[in-house]
Amino acid sequence: MNNYSGYLLCSGSGANSDFSSVSIKLQPGVAFSYPQEPDKNILLAGGFPAIHPDSSFPLSPTLQLNGDLTDADETAMTALARAEFIRESSQSYRSYNLGADSRVVVLGGDEGSLNTFIDTYGGVLEIDPILLQGYHPEMATAQELQIERGEAGFQLNFTVKQPIDMSRCTYCGACGPSCPEHCISEQLFLDFSHCTFCRECVSACSHEAIDLYAVERRELMTPAILLLDGAKVDLPDFKENIYFESTLPALFESVYSTEIEEVIGWDSTFCQYSARLGIGCTACVGACHHSAIQQGKNGVKIDHFACVECGACLGSCPTGALQYKRFDDIRFVEYFRTVPFVPGTTVVLGDEDTLHKYWWHSAGKKLKNVFYMEYPTPAALHAMHFLLLYAMGAKEIFVLGEEDRSGGLQMLLTNALLQDLFQRESPVRLILPHGLASALQENEKSTVITKFYHDFSYSNRREKLIDLIQFLRRQSYAEPATLTGAANTDFGEIVCNEEKCTQCIACVNECRVESLVADSSSYTLKHTPAQCVQCGICVVVCPENALTMKPGLSLKDDFFTERVVAQAEPAKCKSCGKIFGTRKSLEKVVAILSAKNMWDEQDDLLSYCDECRVVNLYTSAEK
Repeated sequence: MNNYSGYLLCSGSGANSDFSSVSIKLQPGVAFSYPQEPDKNILLAGGFPAIHPDSSFPLSPTLQLNGDLTDADETAMTALARAEFIRESSQSYRSYNLGADSRVVVLGGDEGSLNTFIDTYGGVLEIDPILLQGYHPEMATAQELQIERGEAGFQLNFTVKQPIDMSRCTYCGACGPSCPEHCISEQLFLDFSHCTFCRECVSACSHEAIDLYAVERRELMTPAILLLDGAKVDLPDFKENIYFESTLPALFESVYSTEIEEVIGWDSTFCQYSARLGIGCTACVGACHHSAIQQGKNGVKIDHFACVECGACLGSCPTGALQYKRFDDIRFVEYFRTVPFVPGTTVVLGDEDTLHKYWWHSAGKKLKNVFYMEYPTPAALHAMHFLLLYAMGAKEIFVLGEEDRSGGLQMLLTNALLQDLFQRESPVRLILPHGLASALQENEKSTVITKFYHDFSYSNRREKLIDLIQFLRRQSYAEPATLTGAANTDFGEIVCNEEKCTQCIACVNECRVESLVADSSSYTLKHTPAQCVQCGICVVVCPENALTMKPGLSLKDDFFTERVVAQAEPAKCKSCGKIFGTRKSLEKVVAILSAKNMWDEQDDLLSYCDECRVVNLYTSAEK
């Protein structure tokens, strides 16, 4: 009888680790019971965390699939186990429990529906009831209600009628019998639904404690809002945590304690969104369909509670400013420094669930030249990841998953590049789990490159992507083309009207990817098109309207080469000869001052550097 094949990485002598494979009897949900030597600790084992969540050591689906379903030898498995251990131990992100918060403001159109809801759910939810119509002694009736999104939920601003001034009232009882409609209760609640504004109560109160038109402005903070059927109110554009009776189950799911893992990180160093100006790249916001990403005065803010870890924002980020902390770019690249990757290999990428299903239905089917790699969220994969695998010699890359869960645009971009360079028809493909077996059997294509990539250094995503494209371009015999379309919107060049440009360098100050740089020694503005992500900040901030964007990815040499797009004549001090700016900027200032009759050509202080200008000011004052 066959047992589960266990693959173990254990602590060895000194800094070394030992790999071994054993046969064990194992069941889902049952703790691992590997035979363990007294002087060794298990560092990592092959397996699936979903069916053994309480394992005392990390479990690697990658190790399990490659051990069971490929012809990898012990040397390759040892290297893979060590790489997987480094991958697991290098993960670093904040994890915490978000306490239960059952507070909710319930808006009702009438007191009957509100009372029914309170009677039904008052023991589960902490309810702040607000009436939109009618009056009730224990509920506020809101007027002029405004709802705004706040830092920790919603802020409700509204007014309520407050006809009785409690600081003046002595509870003398004179107002009660004076009201012909009996509107004032013994609890001093005035029911305006029956009030005729006859003012008999006002006349009866000798302490002037009643004002039928008095209102009180209130402010209420709440993490969630529920609208009962029939309640009509203007809602903010941000609808997250706003519920209706039809979505009550979602409300109840949100009020329990939740574990939050901040696995999406943001680095402002490479982000091409300008928080100061409120403009720039919005790829991550556009990709997120869960309202988990916002851009504001502090940059990109991630709501980790709302984030479902779909990966769409990660795959869409052109610069790598957003990183997946479970397996970030630098770890992905360095992973293959030690993993023996054989050219001609088919790579299968998938999350644990899809790989587990495939493994379950593929027992005993060992294949040659296949490498399985568990990646928690395939939609987070970028063209950089795919091109790295291809440049190392992958002949095909299969991504396991459903169509709406994977990064389609990044696959399109990768395939478009490889189609143009090597006439490869879709080497990166999305495969449904049940179709993988047949796809692997049919896969007989070979890699078309003859040199393989071995540079595992990393600075940022854009630099690595450019380096990979350059590496592949050098092996292509095809006529380079310009690629356009939805998959190439993150590429393009900046066209500069040199006649308008004054070398003010406003554009350079906002270009963090250094597609635009200034050379102060030669007074030139230089541009490398391949590094441009078409964020558009430079075009907006240019005071001369000298810049325009030209989208599209060209595979020609000059697209990857730094070029001079504007050169200025330096302005030299009339006194000492020091360069203090550009001739164009000086002429522009003179033109503006002349138009306002503020320019004296005889007293030309602008043609001097800062030091000489001060000297001339004092000299002029002494004459």
